[in-house]
Amino acid sequence: MQTTSISLPKQLAKEVEDQIKEGRFASRSEFFRAAVKTYLSIQNGEVNWEVLAAPFRSIALKSGLKEKDILKAVEKGRHGKKSSN
Repeated sequence: MQTTSISLPKQLAKEVEDQIKEGRFASRSEFFRAAVKTYLSIQNGEVNWEVLAAPFRSIALKSGLKEKDILKAVEKGRHGKKSSN
């Protein structure tokens, strides 16, 4: 594997470290490999539902939402109804 060095603003570096501390990634390298793969997938038009849904899944877990709540909100959105949340 090739090694690449990057410089980050302090706050961004802290957010990366927080992701690692929370167990979402095993290392900085793993974090950045995942970020680059996601970016390239988007740029190459290879985005799938899992890539798009991942950030929302995390938010839902933090806020205590269940899958049925999310599906209900999506269905309302499809029909132009405002969510009650």
